[in-house]
Order: sequence, then C-alpha cells, then structure tokens
Amino acid sequence: MNTIWLAFLTGLTSGGISCIAVQGGLLTSAISNTENTKNNKGLVMTFLISKTLTYTFLGFLLGYIGAFLVLTPKVSAVFQIFIGLFLLATAGRILDLHPIFRYFVIQPPKFIYKLAKNNTNAGTLFAPILLGALTVLMPCGVTQAMMVVALGTANPVQSALIMLAFVLGTSPVFFALGISVSKLIKYKAFNFISAGVIAVFAIISLNGAMGLLGSAHTLQNYWKAITGNIANTQIKSAAVVSGFQEATIIVKNNGYTSDVTTLKVDVPVRLKIITDNVYSCSRSFTVPGLNISKVLPATGEEIIEFTPTKTGRLAYSCSMGMYTGSFEVVK
Repeated sequence: MNTIWLAFLTGLTSGGISCIAVQGGLLTSAISNTENTKNNKGLVMTFLISKTLTYTFLGFLLGYIGAFLVLTPKVSAVFQIFIGLFLLATAGRILDLHPIFRYFVIQPPKFIYKLAKNNTNAGTLFAPILLGALTVLMPCGVTQAMMVVALGTANPVQSALIMLAFVLGTSPVFFALGISVSKLIKYKAFNFISAGVIAVFAIISLNGAMGLLGSAHTLQNYWKAITGNIANTQIKSAAVVSGFQEATIIVKNNGYTSDVTTLKVDVPVRLKIITDNVYSCSRSFTVPGLNISKVLPATGEEIIEFTPTKTGRLAYSCSMGMYTGSFEVVK
C-alpha cells in the first residue's frame, strides 16, 4: 500500500509537471476540436477519465504480461511527429488561416452516432475520450519510471492500482490547464492566445521527436550554437581500460553531462550513468541509434555496454527528447 501512496505523491509533484509538457497538447487539442465548449469542465473531466482508465488498464497488462508494452524511442518519435503536426493544424483551424484546416476535427464514426441517443453529445465527447486514451502512447520519463515499478510487482491488480494512483496524482495539473485553455477558446478575442498555446505544445512535440530520432536539429542544439557553447566544447576522448572505452554521464533533473565527447568506432564502450536524487524525465535514458532504453534509479549507478559500429554523431536523450547529448564516433 505504501507503493500506491508513493505513486500518487509522485504524480502530484514531479509527474504532473513532467507529463504536461508532452501530453498537454493532446488535452488542448481535445478541447479545441469540439464545437460545443459550454461544458468546459465536462470536456476536461472526460479526457482525464479516459486517460485514467487507459493507464489503469495498462497497469493491469504490465503486471500480467510485461515489458514488451514499452514503446521504442523511434516509435515514440513517430507518434510525437504525428501529434505535433496535428496540433499545428488545430492552431491553424482556430485562427481560420485556410479552409483546409477545418477538416482537422476529430469526429466519431457514424455507428457511434447511431448507438448514442444524443448526437450532439456523441460528437462532443468523442475527441476527449480518444485523445485521453492516446496519452498512453506518449509517456513522459516519470511515467515510464512508474511503469517499471508497476511491472516489478508481477501482480496485475497491484500494478493497475499503482498506475491509477499515479495518474490521479497528475490530474490536478491537467485539470487546471484544461480549464484555462477552454476558457480562452470560448472567447473569440483570445483565439490568438489559445492557438499560441497549442502551437507551443506542437513545437515541443516535434522538437522532442527530433531528439528521440537522434537528430542534431533540435532547439537545444540551435541554442548552443547561437550562444557558442558547441564551438567552445573541448574534445575529450574516452580512455580504453581492459578493452573497453570508459565514459561517464552525470544525470541531473535538467539534463546530462558527459566526461568525454569522442568515442572510437568498433571498440566496446562501458558507459557508467550516475543519478543523484533525479525525478525528471532525464531518468528515462535512451540511445536511439542503438535502440537502447533504460529507466534509471532516482539515485544510483547503471552500466550500459555497447559497441559503436559506424562513425558520426551518436545521440542520447530522455524518453521525451527534451534533454539531449551526443558522442562523436571517430576512426
């Protein structure tokens, strides 16, 4: 029972803030994709209920059948690209930039209307239900850490309760965002503000996808180039000890710091990753080019061994693509 309580507290604190960055776009899109926004609280609650039920079911599956449900970095990146583009189209529809954007409204299949007694409610609630469920495909680092905890129980009921408690903890932050955005969308005078909020989430989603794909074209790297941090980076080659190149990455809540910048191709690497009281999405460490994913302990050390097989940039990031870094692999 203590684990369930801790899951709720994690969601209430670091989980809510971390998840809102990657899943907030789905919430704002759910609200803006309905023409009837009079019942703002109802729309937000529908989204949160759908999200809660989906994650609870995921928790049950994690406890029953295990780790294969965790998405790879590339699959997560593709989904984030899709969501980012959809959110940009949603912003364009709100601003009425072009008639084509009017088609970017989520509508239920016709059989849903036939089953529903009230056609208006069927159309209004479909988007929040669908997008609330889709948040399961965009787990932030804290969520993935909680999924690992749930997986470790090997008990479907216990695992489901852990995910339920965690999502309930994140709900106040999502509810506050949803109510704020829905009030902006309600008034035409605030169209630019509401569209801007959605566009920001779109950019976050697309930028995270680039990080997950290992691309150098991210906002973080552009900022480093503008401020001169990339140009001033000193080249530090990894030392070879007992046949392994040794490198260390210090993980903080706001990113990664490596003691080396350069690795040699075709030489095995022993990468030590150190955390100290880390609770942000940086705990969920990925090396997209090698399809490596690892949820790190809040405090501790993890060793990852791999062999770089080609020269060039070898990127690593958190599961959201928000915090990134890279090695340069040379001959």
